[in-house]
Amino acid sequence: MSEPILIGTRGWEHEDWRGGFYPPELPADWRFGYYSNLLRSVLVPGETWETAGVEDARRWVEDSDPAFRFVLELPAGLSHPASADAVEQRLMEFFRLIGPIRAQVAGLLIRVTPESPPDRAWLEALLELLAPTHPLCADLPGAWRMPEYMDCLARHHAGLFWRTGDGPAPRPGGRLMVALAQEGEPKAQRRLIEALARWQGEQGVAALIFDTPGKAPEQARQARLLAELMMV
Repeated sequence: MSEPILIGTRGWEHEDWRGGFYPPELPADWRFGYYSNLLRSVLVPGETWETAGVEDARRWVEDSDPAFRFVLELPAGLSHPASADAVEQRLMEFFRLIGPIRAQVAGLLIRVTPESPPDRAWLEALLELLAPTHPLCADLPGAWRMPEYMDCLARHHAGLFWRTGDGPAPRPGGRLMVALAQEGEPKAQRRLIEALARWQGEQGVAALIFDTPGKAPEQARQARLLAELMMV
């Protein structure tokens, strides 16, 4: 049996949540602890790694319980083609950075920059290094969605990223599906949850992540309640 669908938001450091989701008097360094008590998963944006260090990761562990789950976007340096040596070096640094939270990491999201020309050798090398560590999901631009690239994902059991407003869920396949959503209406959320449950099957990990400005945490809390009622 698969684990429940992971439901959360993209990041938690949003000033427009202050006075809404976050109480106005809540100190900034208490936000993650407050978030982790109300929502049980988060997608850590790639830009977070520009300033976060190992000490930040240690605080995230202290401010959450072992059942809390992180899905991590890879940092910018791993979102566009580079030499094999550069890929390996950047991954070593990234894994050192996330060391304290690795036991709570549900999967990794590769988001290839849209302006990057297709590079199958780079994608193959990156997946080869990442696949043994965590479940993977890839956000590939349109030019990269050719059969040989889809086959590359399949060989490494990587799922395909889903922007829910762009169309139906991707075909089954892979160990991780990350869906980025802005739907707030309960019927629409129910359809998303049902689609992710079908994709997930018995062994996948599915994450439903909301990023609507100002509304994402309440949308995520509503979707979490729906999923619990649906026993998904």
